[in-house]
Amino acid sequence: MKQKLDRTLGMYSALMISIGTMIGSAIFVLAGTSYATAGPGASLAIFLAGIAAVFTGLSFAELVTVIPKAGGGYVYVKEATGNNIVGFICGWGFWLGYAMSCGLFALGFGNFINYIFPFIPQMAAAYLLVIYVMFTNIKGTKSSGALQNVITTLLVALLALYVVIGIFHIDMENQTPYMPQGMPGVFNAMGFLYMTYIGYGLITTASEEVIEPEKTIPKAILISIAAVIVIKTSVFFIGCGILPWQQLVPEVTSTPMIDTAVKIGGVVGGYLFAFAGILATLSSINTAVMASSRTSFAMARDQRLPSLFKAINRTTKTPVFSIVVSSIIVFIAVSIRDLEHISTVTSIFSLTGYSLVNVALIIFRQKKPELERKFRVPFYPITPLLGIGMNLFLIFNLAISDRPALIIAVSVIGIGILYYYFVMPKLKYASKGISIVDVPEIKEQKKENRKNEIIIPVSNPKTADGLLNFGRKIALAEESTTVVPIKVNVFPDNLLTIADYDVMMQSMGVQDSVVQKLKEYESEPYMRPVLINSRDAFHAIMSVVKKEKNPLVIMGWHGSGLVKYMHGNITYRMLQEAPADVGVLRMHGQEQTFQNILFPYGGGRYSKMTAKVVNRIANAYNANITLLNVVDHEEDVESTKAYLDKSAAKFDQPAEIMVCSGDLIERVVEFSDKYDLIIMGASLDWGIQEVVTGFRTDKIMEQAACSVLIIKSYDIFLQRTKVRGFIHKTRKAIHQ
Repeated sequence: MKQKLDRTLGMYSALMISIGTMIGSAIFVLAGTSYATAGPGASLAIFLAGIAAVFTGLSFAELVTVIPKAGGGYVYVKEATGNNIVGFICGWGFWLGYAMSCGLFALGFGNFINYIFPFIPQMAAAYLLVIYVMFTNIKGTKSSGALQNVITTLLVALLALYVVIGIFHIDMENQTPYMPQGMPGVFNAMGFLYMTYIGYGLITTASEEVIEPEKTIPKAILISIAAVIVIKTSVFFIGCGILPWQQLVPEVTSTPMIDTAVKIGGVVGGYLFAFAGILATLSSINTAVMASSRTSFAMARDQRLPSLFKAINRTTKTPVFSIVVSSIIVFIAVSIRDLEHISTVTSIFSLTGYSLVNVALIIFRQKKPELERKFRVPFYPITPLLGIGMNLFLIFNLAISDRPALIIAVSVIGIGILYYYFVMPKLKYASKGISIVDVPEIKEQKKENRKNEIIIPVSNPKTADGLLNFGRKIALAEESTTVVPIKVNVFPDNLLTIADYDVMMQSMGVQDSVVQKLKEYESEPYMRPVLINSRDAFHAIMSVVKKEKNPLVIMGWHGSGLVKYMHGNITYRMLQEAPADVGVLRMHGQEQTFQNILFPYGGGRYSKMTAKVVNRIANAYNANITLLNVVDHEEDVESTKAYLDKSAAKFDQPAEIMVCSGDLIERVVEFSDKYDLIIMGASLDWGIQEVVTGFRTDKIMEQAACSVLIIKSYDIFLQRTKVRGFIHKTRKAIHQ
């Protein structure tokens, strides 16, 4: 069964991943070091570093259209070079570079915490952050992409506000001399500032999760680099115009940009900028740890690192060893404490890896010119060659300006080479390749002559059989209906790529019982199971629902108290948002047949729509139907019966009428022991959501002596904006 990949990241999310990571480091962490190296010319250095990043960014943009595969630069170089020493060095550099960059973010975080809370030492805060990030990633807590988007949007807004206000506080005398160290100073700053742009490459590590990656990622890379160039250059220029650059160097202050914010916004401005710095460094370190973990995991999967790096914890479903090792590297980086040395080492690693990405592009152009490329690097081969040349130039400048950092970087790369030739060949693996969970291939095409769909999300083995048998019964009775069981594999999204789910399950030795059930159904002509790997179960299910025309979705009932969790509950969200009829089914006991159906019928628009579903189920089971109407007054019984007689005649199966007075819910529960199935209709659009997800449903589901199916009918008429607006106003007026 071929697993389907659920793509959830759109253009906005892709931009936020890139921009969020790139903003955090330079502005909030390396500003002081940049001014000390280049003076006011730091704004030129950050601008030129961004331009240098564009050349390699263009190579990334084309490669992702050729290899839309998770893993980023390491995967591209490996695929191009045949997974030899070149691919290994690239992965080695990216892995250690991402980990080293976390040291920068942790130190910056410590500075901002110390500014707001002076009694907390910088180093203590930095170490505590590393420990927190390590345990968070080990735990595998699912992060919120929406929250990440909000944080990044807020940061951009705050920096834009800083630029707008700061323009009116610039003293151009502070900008002279513009390059006190000349162009060598600018080039030196440009070298270690280059690593502040590596965030654009992170989006390619999750390319398998991006919607239309061949279109989205190239645009996201180029737009994010351009946006960040403008933001960083503006902030650096204005910051050095507000205060003399001599007051912004590390020897004078550890929070240079906060000092400029205080100058233009007072104490509030200072605290606001510090808060922004905390958010930026938190966001950046989490993203960098994610990228580092993905790279080391991928290398272990390719048998380039010991198997321990891809070992998955059964409980958290995260590669604990890989996380711990990466965290140790971060601890070492933090302990160095020298921002310039750390950034230089990180830049050398990154520049080495990015140079190889440009090489990979040239190799792919030569080896596979026939491949479709929805984005092509302009002015090839000049552009990738300029990228290689620019990167090597920056490495050279870093080498002559920071010898200790060069020695560290070369030593680490040298250790990697020695490891590759002398240690790696001796590693013992269980097999040459990775054996994945044995799952039969899923047939994506529709079954012949079957147009209608019954979509059944399944996750609980205890309820799967009942739901699937219910759907197949209807499909057997209707020649045009296909049952689509959906199993969504969901796992923590801060460490592994979705594409690695197979490997993770194999490493854990886990066989999913629900998946095994789907294997059995695949050969049946009316069954079309779908297995989806996703970070968001709701989005995955909706992606299937939206592809079909007017499908029926049947979901299992997972116990009472849905109201408590309704805003995050998948069942509630499907009832509220799905463009389909949605049913919630509670099976009573193990019965697989329904001979008598009780249908509380009010006669309104939604009762008539629900009646269509009732008719389908009754036909499938050859069941008798009882239409129940509960009136407020005894004298209304006879007139209501006459009205319901006309409705009963429209069903294909025998239909009886029962009208009585009293409370609807109490009557339904009272009569439930005489029936096999109760079907109730309701609509969120008409303001009776309590019938669907609240106390009334809980009471019926829990107390009824038979199975219960709640149906929310989808009315395309009500999806029109004007109609929904009118309904909203009417409901509001009634309540007032």
